[in-house]
Amino acid sequence: MKKLGLLLTLLILAGCSSSSKKESKTEAADSRPTVMDAPVAQKEEPKPAPIAEEPVRPQVPTTPSQYAALNEAIKAQSDEKIYQAATQILTQSPNDAKALNALAMYHYKRGRFDLCRYLLSKAIAASPKMAELYSNLGIVQLAQGERREAIKSFRKALDINNEEAVAAANLGAIYVQEKDYGKAQVVLETAYKRGVRDPRVLNNYAIALTAHRKYEKAADLYSQILKDNGNNKETLYNYATLLVENMGKYQEGLDVINRLKFVGGPSETRNKIIALENKAKAGLK
Repeated sequence: MKKLGLLLTLLILAGCSSSSKKESKTEAADSRPTVMDAPVAQKEEPKPAPIAEEPVRPQVPTTPSQYAALNEAIKAQSDEKIYQAATQILTQSPNDAKALNALAMYHYKRGRFDLCRYLLSKAIAASPKMAELYSNLGIVQLAQGERREAIKSFRKALDINNEEAVAAANLGAIYVQEKDYGKAQVVLETAYKRGVRDPRVLNNYAIALTAHRKYEKAADLYSQILKDNGNNKETLYNYATLLVENMGKYQEGLDVINRLKFVGGPSETRNKIIALENKAKAGLK
């Protein structure tokens, strides 16, 4: 098989669920105030009454309206409203996994990775079967350079829910970068079937398909990207490479190369584009 000279895109997709399903647990506090010993009393004095312990206050359930506010904020991608809605829920339900997850990703966007990890760890302790939490933990681990740990987190998310699209997309990007195209194809297909249409995901999926000689399907993915973003340099380069090197469609390849030259190809591909153009022209003679 020919060596692939394609440009992959390592992406970080974050998930912030808008599902209304409650994932939190009630955490009953077991801390009690210390009762100090009473001073020694004279025999004729009555013993003091025992000090009553402060009752443990139950966690107030999250109301549908509070979840509705958080869902609406997530849908609108309004960071400040997400923060407000999540913190409002957490004042009453400190272990609400959905609110903790939303707040964690709010801090992630601001580079507060340690705080983000703390909140995600707390959410995982409350809802260990919520796949999205492990997926987002993997994103933070990637940001902190913990690649192996991130892979474990993404895999854990997929073990819990094999249709977790964000984990599949990010894991696929790592596998493509490592040239493990077999694994990449499997997980990126999952992301694609779940409706992920991010150009970076489609680009990586097309690379994995090309490695397995599924040229027509790869070409279709590149075409999908270019319909919405005709100036995507990485996609234009990869598509031209596919057409010329793998499919022998020299004229179509030249058309894509001309578009690539017009927008300016990726800086590291200048000489490769020239060689690709020469091969396409030679193929037409």
